[in-house]
Amino acid sequence: MKIAKAYTALPDASRAVILMVMSALSYALTYAAIRELTESFSVYQLVLFRTGIGTAVMLPWVFRSGIRVLRTSRWKLYGARAFAVYTGNLCWFYALAEMALADATALSFLMPVFAALVLAFWMREQLNGARLTALFLGLAGAFVIIRPGFTEVGPATLAMLYATVVYGCAMAVTRVLAKTENANAVVFYMFALNLPLAVGPGVYHWTMPTPSLWLLIVVFAVLSLYSQIFMTRSLALAEAAVVMPTFYLQLPIAALFGFFLFGQMPDIWLIPGGALIIGGSYYSVWSESRSRKAAARKRDLES
Repeated sequence: MKIAKAYTALPDASRAVILMVMSALSYALTYAAIRELTESFSVYQLVLFRTGIGTAVMLPWVFRSGIRVLRTSRWKLYGARAFAVYTGNLCWFYALAEMALADATALSFLMPVFAALVLAFWMREQLNGARLTALFLGLAGAFVIIRPGFTEVGPATLAMLYATVVYGCAMAVTRVLAKTENANAVVFYMFALNLPLAVGPGVYHWTMPTPSLWLLIVVFAVLSLYSQIFMTRSLALAEAAVVMPTFYLQLPIAALFGFFLFGQMPDIWLIPGGALIIGGSYYSVWSESRSRKAAARKRDLES
């Protein structure tokens, strides 16, 4: 109780940073849980667990709100996103099973970059200097980490790159849908429309979990949910430019989990590669935040 009171007494920016730390930790723990679960289950079954539990968690909201809240005319967009997310999940889980957690985490930071690129061509959003800088630095960082021509680029790396691209596309579609659709419905359909795709392969590759593995599966599902909740609440309290540096803590946290839990020694090239990806991504966030503040000040002066 005292901790809760002390937390609520903090300024919004401080609470936002704490929430983003919790999000980064939850994401890193999710990756570690997936890596452990792939020792016992196929990626098809893990995707089934994720979509099934996610859908079940959202059902109470559907019952409270009524089926009318799910009405939509944008089935093609929802369907395209469902396919992207399902195939991305398969490749993402496979990459986490085969790659170092730190490498996979660093490459995952490219997702917003690809989302911005998709929106620039699809929705004619401006691809300004900051976004171009993030794109070029992100790709340079990925090349530093992967080092094609110097090390073998295996199936896991290709799977991770595919997941990064299609997740970026899914993020772009979600942004478009969120402009006209109910926000909770957008989330519900992400899980519910993946379920029909996941059931057949998941059941075919089914392995019955032991009680201890069921516990880890529940932990995995809860972490997946709360990593999103912590991030959303953090961004509601403070500008992304304030909290995103904290979000990138998941990279060293994932590296530590990889080392202590799975004996993965991070490659030295992860440091410059990760720095390029994170630096470009944060520069884009910071630049857009500054532009919004400048526009707001201009409107205030004009009024």
